[in-house]
Amino acid sequence: MLKYIASVPLILTLIASLYGGFTYTNKLTTQIDSSTKEIMLLRQDIENIHNIYSDKTNRNSKNYTEAREELVRTMSNLETWIGRIEAKGQAMEKLMYETGSQAELHALEEIVRTNSDSIRQFKYDMKDLERQLSGGY
Repeated sequence: MLKYIASVPLILTLIASLYGGFTYTNKLTTQIDSSTKEIMLLRQDIENIHNIYSDKTNRNSKNYTEAREELVRTMSNLETWIGRIEAKGQAMEKLMYETGSQAELHALEEIVRTNSDSIRQFKYDMKDLERQLSGGY
C-alpha cells in the first residue's frame, strides 16, 4: 500500500498538468478564435475602405475625363470662333482698302473736275482781261 501512496502525488501531478495543459490549450484556442474574428473584421474593413477608395477614384477619373473632353470641345469651338473672327477681319480689311481706293478715286475725280472748272474760269477771266485790255466792252 505504501507503494500506492507514493504514486498518488505522481498521479495528482499528472492530473494537474493535464488540467493545466487542457486549460492552457482551451485559452489559446479561444484567443485564436477571437483573433481570427478580429482579423476577419479588419479584412472586411480594409476591403470596404478599398472599395470606397476605388469607387471615388473611378468617379474622379470619370469626372476628370469628362472635364478634359469638355475642355477640348470648348477649345475647338473657341478656335473655330477665332478663325471666323479672323476671316471677317480680313474681309473687312479688304473691303476697307477697296472702299478707300474708291473714295480716293472719287476724290481725285472731284479734284480734276474742280481744277477743270477753275482752269475754265481762269480762261474766261483771261479772255475778259484781254478784251478789257484791247478796248472791248
